[in-house]
Amino acid sequence: MSAIAATTAVLLTGAGLLHALWTVSPWPWKTQLDLAHAAMGWTGDEPPGRWFVPACLAVTAALTAASYALLLRAGVWDSPFPDWMVTVAVWTVAGVLLARGASGLLDPSSGSADAPAVYRRLNKRVYAPLCLVLGGLTTVVAVS
Repeated sequence: MSAIAATTAVLLTGAGLLHALWTVSPWPWKTQLDLAHAAMGWTGDEPPGRWFVPACLAVTAALTAASYALLLRAGVWDSPFPDWMVTVAVWTVAGVLLARGASGLLDPSSGSADAPAVYRRLNKRVYAPLCLVLGGLTTVVAVS
């Protein structure tokens, strides 16, 4: 079980690091506007405002906390928290990831119909399936 938790935690941490990178670089896109269109479905003609960096850092923190909760649940580290709290955290992570994945696949437009085509395509082919896989793996850890 700890192998599944560790693998999932590495993937979540990687996604978190990517969000952290986006606070200083639009990689793998050329501009911050391209990043906003592709990664978040931004419809504006200008890059997002000042809230973009704090939002990326909030996602980074959430994904890091999710990774930590998974590793605690799997017993990789001793938990400073009560078992029930870790269990609730892991089930919450699973629920959020599964809901995000399902909504991305079940929405006929795969996101807002106004969202750029690049976002709709990536949402349907990458973001939603990845969230479903991560949510499924997190569920496996939660039930163990």
